[in-house]
Amino acid sequence: MRHLFVSPHYDDIALSCGGTAACLARAGQAPDVVVVFGAEPDGTVPLTDFAAFQHDRWGLTPDQAVAGRLAEETAAAAQLGTRFRLLPFQDAIYRGDRYLDDEQLFGETAADEADLPAHIIAALDLVGPADRDLRLYCPLAVAGHVDHRHAFAAGVELARRGWDVRFYEDQPYALQPGTVEDRLAEVAAQGIRSEAPILIDVAATWAAKLAAIFAYRSQLPVIFRDYLHGGDAREEIAAAMRAYAEQVGGTSLCERMWRLTPLPDPSPRP
Repeated sequence: MRHLFVSPHYDDIALSCGGTAACLARAGQAPDVVVVFGAEPDGTVPLTDFAAFQHDRWGLTPDQAVAGRLAEETAAAAQLGTRFRLLPFQDAIYRGDRYLDDEQLFGETAADEADLPAHIIAALDLVGPADRDLRLYCPLAVAGHVDHRHAFAAGVELARRGWDVRFYEDQPYALQPGTVEDRLAEVAAQGIRSEAPILIDVAATWAAKLAAIFAYRSQLPVIFRDYLHGGDAREEIAAAMRAYAEQVGGTSLCERMWRLTPLPDPSPRP
């Protein structure tokens, strides 16, 4: 069995299912990570004010942004034991004026990006018959970031075509009470049934997961801002992540994933 983790951005696998990836690496499975939206912005197109605002929050200049995040991903991969590559798609904040604030970034995907999930599938080279020796891990799109929605839609389409897909709970968004339940309800309203959750015990690789998360120094103050209260940032982040893993696992530290059963495609392929 080969394992491919689909990561909307540079930090999503470490945050959401880094323990699972590290377990596979320790078992000699050599898991692969594909960062979907990690390409350089078009240097000929001026950055929007929203993109500049994000860079400022990360503490990175425009010239440093992608290179800095790529360096963080490299460090995190070394902690988890994963290999990663990039797809040729830009982060939502670099895709023109489609997403100009957080409300749009965590809203509906732009109408002219309806074919983006199909392009993701093509870039993954998964357009042929389903390979049952390959397991895919895609985001559930908890909280609804548009890039996560696109990666989720690609995963749903692959599941519809018979690929083995598991959907992980996006962190740190899933830390907020009710967000996973709200997302599953939204998915159900789309005619997609969720099966019993899959729990992966990651106690043995918890330290590696945290070390990988802490590699993303530009992101931590932003994505964990609701969990930082003036104490030691790493301790507060570790405590929040641990509390959720214990809540999910009950008697151990667990990451939770979901199998989804989408409705058949109403338009059969020739």
